[in-house]
Amino acid sequence: MKIPFPALFIFALLPTWLWGQVDPAVIQSLSELTPEQRKQLLEQKSLQRNQQKPQPSTSLPNRSVEVQVPDGESFEEHSDFLAELSELEALISKDIQSLEEDKELEASIIDKHLLDALEESKSLMRRIKSLQRKEIEKRAEELGKTEAGMIKPFGYDLFASDPTTFAPGNEVPIPSDYRIGPGDLVDIQLFGQRNESFSLLISSEGMIRFPGIGPINAFEKGTSFIDLKNHLREKIRENLGDGVQSFITLGAFRSIRIFLLGEVRKQGAYTVSALSTTINALLSCGGIKETGSLRKIQLKRAGKVAATLDLYDLLLNGDTSADQSLQPGDVIFVPSVDKQVTISGAVRRPAKYEILGGETLAEVIDLAAGPSDRSVLDFIRLERLNEKFQPEVKNLNFAGDSDFEIRKGDLISLSFSSADIKNVVTLLGPVEKVGDYQWKKGLSLGDLIRGPNDLSPSADLNYGLIRRKSANGEIRCLSFVPSDLFFNSEKKEVSLQLHDVVFFFHRESRVDALNSLLSELRGQSKAGENTRLVRVSGSVHFPGEYPLTEDMKLPDLIRAAGGLKDSAYILDAEITRIGLSKDQKAFVEHVRLNKSQLSETNQSMGFRLQPYDSLAIKPIPLWREGEAMEILGEVNFPGTYSMKAGETLFEVIERAGGVTNRAFPPGAVFTRENLRAKEEEQRDRLIAQLESDLANVTLSAADSEEVTQSQAAANAMLARLRNTQPQGRLVIDLTKILDDGEKSELRIKAGDRLFIPETPYAVSVSGEVQFPTSHLYESKLG
Repeated sequence: MKIPFPALFIFALLPTWLWGQVDPAVIQSLSELTPEQRKQLLEQKSLQRNQQKPQPSTSLPNRSVEVQVPDGESFEEHSDFLAELSELEALISKDIQSLEEDKELEASIIDKHLLDALEESKSLMRRIKSLQRKEIEKRAEELGKTEAGMIKPFGYDLFASDPTTFAPGNEVPIPSDYRIGPGDLVDIQLFGQRNESFSLLISSEGMIRFPGIGPINAFEKGTSFIDLKNHLREKIRENLGDGVQSFITLGAFRSIRIFLLGEVRKQGAYTVSALSTTINALLSCGGIKETGSLRKIQLKRAGKVAATLDLYDLLLNGDTSADQSLQPGDVIFVPSVDKQVTISGAVRRPAKYEILGGETLAEVIDLAAGPSDRSVLDFIRLERLNEKFQPEVKNLNFAGDSDFEIRKGDLISLSFSSADIKNVVTLLGPVEKVGDYQWKKGLSLGDLIRGPNDLSPSADLNYGLIRRKSANGEIRCLSFVPSDLFFNSEKKEVSLQLHDVVFFFHRESRVDALNSLLSELRGQSKAGENTRLVRVSGSVHFPGEYPLTEDMKLPDLIRAAGGLKDSAYILDAEITRIGLSKDQKAFVEHVRLNKSQLSETNQSMGFRLQPYDSLAIKPIPLWREGEAMEILGEVNFPGTYSMKAGETLFEVIERAGGVTNRAFPPGAVFTRENLRAKEEEQRDRLIAQLESDLANVTLSAADSEEVTQSQAAANAMLARLRNTQPQGRLVIDLTKILDDGEKSELRIKAGDRLFIPETPYAVSVSGEVQFPTSHLYESKLG
């Protein structure tokens, strides 16, 4: 019988304990499976897997996704379109991932439909990505236009809410100039000799039918409400006598019809309360469009302009004195805006403002609520079109040009004051008060850091750094020893200059704190001049790159790196130096450093560093820090034992007091860490290979239930393999090692572990016997 390759692979790689868990019928079926049967069953497996997925990946070639690029939509429509593209991208991404998994599992038999589906999915994904890029570019362009036009016209947000009539209620006082008309309801209360109340309507003929008196002409004495009250009181006194007093007021107000035309949101005829004013009417139609004027609103009556309303009086000063009451047939006309200027920058209310003409610079800035607290008034930028309609820029000074006449279309910008503080030095790092300090002539670092309490407990007292910028913009660095500020009686004052940045460091890596400073130093490099950086590596606490400070010596670099470790070899070190020759050729040389140079503390005698110098501190030969092995079980002193190079297992057992009389050396378990790592790597590789092969090997039975059972058995086998933890066990003959004694050659390594069990005194008998049980060990019994 010919056994196919996948079955042979499984036979060779499966561990013995796992092989015993597999059903022999499954193994027999796997070995007898032909390539044609594997292909057929593989297609069945793929079909079952696809049926379990909500959206089968192999159906992609028949899927048609129509995506149309919208043209000229709003941002909301753009957002919807991008969201739709994102959903499609997620869908196709899942399909591609599923198809890639199918391709990996079915590597031995690649179905053409599978490859076509995968290629179709990737093509569709590329199209979606292309549409996303185009849409993002379009949005970025529109966003740029929006940002350029972020300055909005002033005042139009008054009408931002939904249209409302804002009709005055009946509870408001009646204006003294209110003009009565047909439809008004007059409430009359009589008291004194007669107690009666009447609600009388002014008819369309202008008559009031008063019970007991008769018709009264409401307009006989005038058209105002005051005239009507006086006229009615005279009629009551004439007809009812002096003993009858009266109280007269208006009840329900009549409605009048007006017209709103021009640059309003909703033109047309409106029915409003007779107490309505021009502003009430504008609010009733939804307000004025941004193309309409807020300062020249016309109230037309009988074909003539009866009044002109400037809404800026209301918006800027709260003045409604020009707001006229409306009469039937009035026309409110809003013309187009004519003159506008734009004010931006350091003003309290940047916006586009409508001007009437002739305004000065000071008046226009007042429209914007004045300059902000941090504006620069001696440099005002004004952009204006010249006679050839080309933009020109003028620089104005508020003090001298406040009367400068502003024209329509002008763009005015006030600058903010600089955010850079001019008279400071800065402290950074583990100090109690991080930030900017006032600089004055003669200021020293000791004036700011007076004692250890001004630094955090975690501060490194051996290294500090000052970033200094010269007048030509070049950055230089100086180092200092923080402990010298308050512990050294012969300390030198560290004088500070304007804009110095003082770095203190924690007793940890300085990489994050120095990144920005190192980037600045690299950015100012010039041709023919090395960047002022030095490096240190090896047995120092904080290896890495450091700024080359002024007159930097070898002890400065070692101190910057946190000092030497206890494992540092101080008899010899090496500096690699990179330089340029006169003919512009690079050269590299190695400089050996001896003990005296490494231990030199006199700054004047120290080894002087150059840019790009790289210091390497070597470790002490055969240095073993923290290397140990563990011995457990039947030794006199179990525990963890530090080790030396070349030490044997027998020597460590002797250090542990030797084995006890209960020890069972043949049952000793010895594990090694590097072997455990190799076993784990081999196990992972075996699992991956088995997963691939088991996808191609299954039962030859056509019954789908049997196929499912065999797959479950194979998956259980893989699960047991995944749960197996590598031990890294090394088989040793501990009895021989103990017998050989000092002649044994098994040398230990860091992480080794030895367990010596107790001698077992029981022998277990199981299997096909009458009474499976355990018995005490007797040497005479075989």
